[in-house]
Amino acid sequence: MIADPERLSIDVTADDSAVEADVSVSLGLIVTELVINALKHAFPDERNGTILVDYQSSGQDWTLSITDNGIGMPEGNEAPKAGLGTGIVEALVKNLEGEITLADAGPGTIVKISHQQGKGSRTDVSKAA
Repeated sequence: MIADPERLSIDVTADDSAVEADVSVSLGLIVTELVINALKHAFPDERNGTILVDYQSSGQDWTLSITDNGIGMPEGNEAPKAGLGTGIVEALVKNLEGEITLADAGPGTIVKISHQQGKGSRTDVSKAA
């Protein structure tokens, strides 16, 4: 999907923790959806850029973030409608009892998904910012 690796790169950092298989599958699907979304929307017109994927955990708590240094999220009337990928991510995060936050990374966008043991989920990305 990265036609020119000199133009776009994906960097991954993760601690050495392990999770159960069902959690691992869900996290993998979330990463796939969010990275594909960044590749499709963050770097128009042959723009150079980087996507950072980071996973850190402490006990039963964990945080997954996907950050790009692309053009950022359009606002107001230009904001895109949530698509199938967003719905998939929201459903997976809800199933993991996680919380999604979406923020301006200046430049770019950061999507952070966190799980804190015993805390409820917040999965509506359209209201997460």
